[in-house]
Amino acid sequence: MKPGLLSLTVRWVACLIALGALAQPNTNSGFRKLTEEESTQFLAGFRNSRLSGDLCLRFEITHKPRRGEASVPVPGTLWASSVAGGQLLRGEIKDAQGRPTLAFISFKSAKERRVWVSVKGAPAKELDDRSPLVPLADGVLISPFDLQMPFTHWPKASYVTTERRRRPVNVYEAANLAGGEPAKVNFAIDSVYGILIQAICLDAQGEPTRLMQVEEFSKVGEQWMLAECSVRDEASRDTDLLRITEAALDAKFAPETFEPATLTRPAAQPTHFQKL
Repeated sequence: MKPGLLSLTVRWVACLIALGALAQPNTNSGFRKLTEEESTQFLAGFRNSRLSGDLCLRFEITHKPRRGEASVPVPGTLWASSVAGGQLLRGEIKDAQGRPTLAFISFKSAKERRVWVSVKGAPAKELDDRSPLVPLADGVLISPFDLQMPFTHWPKASYVTTERRRRPVNVYEAANLAGGEPAKVNFAIDSVYGILIQAICLDAQGEPTRLMQVEEFSKVGEQWMLAECSVRDEASRDTDLLRITEAALDAKFAPETFEPATLTRPAAQPTHFQKL
């Protein structure tokens, strides 16, 4: 289902996994460039969006090399929650035998962005800001960085333009800390519905290194939500496709779900999921 069919009940949350209810869409700007005040207000509104309730998603990641066969899908689960001043995300990836390969917890707000990772059940360690692109599993590209999308809250973010990328979008460019990877991210937010639909990572020379893009939306009950997104490595041209398979909306998680010390064991999941 293409973004043009989204209802007013869509909202982008953190990390590539976003849902909820939007305010009245902005239909006034068209392709007119925003003023400085308008661009600041638009980005602030996007950053301040919140889930109406906790959310749990089951997904699959398929690695598609430029040449050769696609991989066997890698299964995983995401827990998302909004808290005062920020957004929380937990992810767990398992192998075909159900053994944990990687688990992470991230927090993103206007003031800080943090990520903790546990590999194969080992005690959690906090990632360094300068090395965020740890793959979720062997043989895939997608990392906690791609799901958390910390660049949307980097302090040095400036409005670039309003243009069409499948749909009318407001484009911003955010600069990372000196020496950080990636150096900058150019990201596009749907100008009507306030949904992040594309992000391009750039190196210190301004060359594209990674493309993240929303591919498809789906409807669960009365709510539209992300169904598929992709990440492409610009050097190898290999691509990962992340597909949401099941969703549990308006869930309630125990507080310890987002405590890094719990990454050594699986988190509790809701009892009822809806298939996409």
